Amino acid sequence: MERASVHQLARAVEVALSIGATSVDAVSLILSHREDRPVALFSLDGHPHLGSFVIDPPDLGAYSTLTQIGARA
Repeated sequence: MERASVHQLARAVEVALSIGATSVDAVSLILSHREDRPVALFSLDGHPHLGSFVIDPPDLGAYSTLTQIGARA
């Protein structure tokens, strides 16, 4: 009740029950998920001075090391 109205809480409880989730954590998660707002994509329109910058993609090879470590554990 600190961050949601009675209507929002009732709706979250209905959704939780409809999927078989009966814990307080499930209702809290549903409430917080509904608060999320999509992030708008950054556009270079109106920022031509930024067009010359090139950002290298990340090296995802480090993740293979993590999976190898996890497989040995």
